[in-house]
This record gives sequence, structure tokens and C-alpha cells, in this order.
Amino acid sequence: MSRLQRDGFASILALAFLAFGSAGCVQQAPDAIPLSLVSPSSVPKPTPTPVEPTEQVPTEVPVAECTEKIGSFRTGAYAGVAVAADVPLNVYLPPCYSAQDGTYPTLYLLHGYPYDQDHWQELGASEIADGGIGEGDWPPFIMVMPLQPDPLFRGSDGGPGSYESELIEGLIPYIESNYRSDPSERALAGISRGGVWALEVAFRNPMEFTSVAALSPALAVNSARAPYDPFNIVANSGRLPQNILLLAGDKDWAAVETERLSRALTDAGIEHVFAITPGDHADETWAAVIEEVFGFFALGEMP
Repeated sequence: MSRLQRDGFASILALAFLAFGSAGCVQQAPDAIPLSLVSPSSVPKPTPTPVEPTEQVPTEVPVAECTEKIGSFRTGAYAGVAVAADVPLNVYLPPCYSAQDGTYPTLYLLHGYPYDQDHWQELGASEIADGGIGEGDWPPFIMVMPLQPDPLFRGSDGGPGSYESELIEGLIPYIESNYRSDPSERALAGISRGGVWALEVAFRNPMEFTSVAALSPALAVNSARAPYDPFNIVANSGRLPQNILLLAGDKDWAAVETERLSRALTDAGIEHVFAITPGDHADETWAAVIEEVFGFFALGEMP
């Protein structure tokens, strides 16, 4: 073998040795564990640290106290039942009505002739109610002041198709569907011709009204048929409203018959309040006693 051949052969061996040596130095990665062979039980779980339960104290949300002293006054109308027309009315809502829940006693106020639904308001009804309720002397109550439309007002005396049916079947259901009026605490008051209506309706429907007041009721000019005449109702009724107030002025032409009705109630053994106040058959007389009338309804007695 020549030298050139020997050198070439040696170079080939050297290269082969280097290649073999380099391959022997490569680290082999361990085989991966198949996922299908790993079970949850084989993975150690940390031991939870016990936590002492803490008592949850509910957060008390303060309820804002209503501080209103003045009620609200609304005007509107409802669909008549005994008359084919809308009947105007005014409604007084006591202070805090919108801010609080619950139902309220309701006082229905009937005007005299030739007045309308504004009569009681013009006599100071809302301001007087604000004073008594706002100062905490009286519990809050709703007041309803409707128009008594003719011909019902002067041309009917009671029963179906009269103002009695308009009030019982039309006005009261409307109020109790639209305001938070307590059906167990209704009262009715009226002036002059409205006072006669208050007596007739409340005396004939004692389950509907707990109280009734008549200011100068126009009994002297009332020509009702016997079933609707307050005198006849008293003589033949086994039950009347719990609280009855009769009031007239000392110079009032309505005073004589008002006092006669008081005697009829006494003879029938029916408790009531009868009062004579200074004045005649006029707004000034009625305006001067509204506070006492409202106090009678609120407290069940004359202040």
C-alpha cells in the first residue's frame, strides 16, 4: 500500500471515529407517560386548611322617615253610573301618601246647593287636614269631594237611579280601585242638601260607613219618600253608623229640624252628637266648624 493510500484510509477511519463519538454523547429524552395511564388518584391532593365559619350579620338599611307636612290635591273625573257622563271630583291625599304603603280611612264630603265639588276646598278643607295630620293630632286620611250632578242631586231621593246609587256603585268603587282607601273605614259628611244625602245614604247603608256628619241638613225642605226619609229610617232601622254628628247654627233655618232628628235618635236609643254653633245657614258657619268635624271623624268624638 502506498503512503497516499495509507493516509487516505487513516483519514476515513478518523472521520468515522469522530462521527461515532459525537453520536454517543447525545442525551436521549425519556419516554413521555401516556395520558391514558395517569389516574386522578395518582396525583397528590393538597390538604385544605379549615376555615372557621363567621356569622353573617345582615346590613340594616335605614328607612328614611317621611317629614312631609302638606298633603297633595288632585282634580279629575270618573265615569258616572246613574248619570251618563263623567263626574268631576277632587281628592286630597295626606302627607307622605306617595312615600309610604298601607291604606287610609276615607272621608267623602258632599257639597251644598248651589255649590259644586270645590265647596269643601273653598271652606279650607285641605289646609285644616294638613294642620291636624301634619302636627300628629289626627291619623292621616283621604278626602273625596265629588260633584253631585243634577238631576240626581235635587231631583232624586234615594234608591236605584238616585245619587245614593251613584255614590255607592260609581264613586266608591272608583276611589277604591285608584287610591289606597280602606273599605272598613269610610265616613260621609254633607252640607245643607248634601247633609240630607249624607244622612240618607249612611243611614241606609250602615255597613258601608262607620261615621256620618250633617252640617245644617236641609231637612225642612226635604220631601223624600218614606224609605228614604232620615226620620223614617231612624224609626225603623235596627242599625245605624257607629258615629253620628248633627250640627247647625243658632240662627240657622235648618236648626229646628236638625234638633228634631236628634230627639228622634235619642228616642230610638241611638248615641250621637248634636251641636249648635254660632252662625246662620252660610259658609262662614260651616268653615268655622270643619276642624271640629274632622276631629270627630279622626277621634270618634268632638274635640
